[in-house]
Amino acid sequence: MSFKHVMGHERPINLLQRAITQEKVVNSYLFLGNEGIGKSLVALQFAKALNCLEGENRVDGCDRCASCRKIDHLLHPDVSLIEPEGQTLKIEQVRQMQRSLAYRPYEGRRRVVILTAADRMAHDIPNTLLKTLEEPPLHTVIILLANNSRFILPTILSRCQSIRFNPLPSALVSDWLMKEKGLEENEARLLASLSEGSPGKALEIKEEIAGIPRKELLEGWVGAKSLSIEEKEGWVESLPSGRENLRLILEMTKTLLRDLIVMKTSEGEGSRLIHSDLVEELKEIAGAWSLSSLLRRTEILHQTSRAIRGNANTKLSLEAMMLSWA
Repeated sequence: MSFKHVMGHERPINLLQRAITQEKVVNSYLFLGNEGIGKSLVALQFAKALNCLEGENRVDGCDRCASCRKIDHLLHPDVSLIEPEGQTLKIEQVRQMQRSLAYRPYEGRRRVVILTAADRMAHDIPNTLLKTLEEPPLHTVIILLANNSRFILPTILSRCQSIRFNPLPSALVSDWLMKEKGLEENEARLLASLSEGSPGKALEIKEEIAGIPRKELLEGWVGAKSLSIEEKEGWVESLPSGRENLRLILEMTKTLLRDLIVMKTSEGEGSRLIHSDLVEELKEIAGAWSLSSLLRRTEILHQTSRAIRGNANTKLSLEAMMLSWA
């Protein structure tokens, strides 16, 4: 694989290739974007372009030379991918990285260190890492990968060139799931719609999504015309307590509401439905609701999702949502 085979991310790739062409590759980068979106993949292709043996002026790896093949298999002595041991990066991992950077490249033109989960460091790491970022060794490129810059010290941020990786379009993720992973269209479209633009996320949630009873969710909650207080309380109690599982349920609910709105406004074009296998149920429920009511429920759901993402009490947020779920 090389840059030309990476799905999306044209802007980050163009920035990196231009830096190579103009000989303006910096010592420290920070790649920011959702988990599983492709940051480490792009970082490895950048390492290949910097060390490809087919020519010093290349802006992409050739995928044929010994250097490119070694990087593909994480066997190159000058390219390191450092991942957390457990939940966070450990101080000894950073110290080991610093020791390796004390030497000139062994085979390649540059040493490249890719430090994943830079927003999940043990508390004693940042100051140690800062010393390396302030005085980077020659012929070295350090790439930090992070989901969120809020959890990175400003002193580290100021010493890195930040490159943002935006979520990929759902259609692109869906096509990739079908072509590369062999998924059926219905499943691929559903996973893509819940993936937040991240192919890695789509694969991660595949089994969890399979366990969500979509038809029951549609008929018993999303499309229910009226629910008693007891029924609403029952729904709240039945929802998972973990934030990530709850997020998936709420996102699934959004896609069901979205399909109901499509049925209401587009005469139920099957090709536009995420849940096309539930077209008859969607058609029946959409006929019983006004468009304004569906839009109102959607807005309430968005407000609840934002509150829970902001660390609001999940049970209270859900109870408030159900009370206004008229």
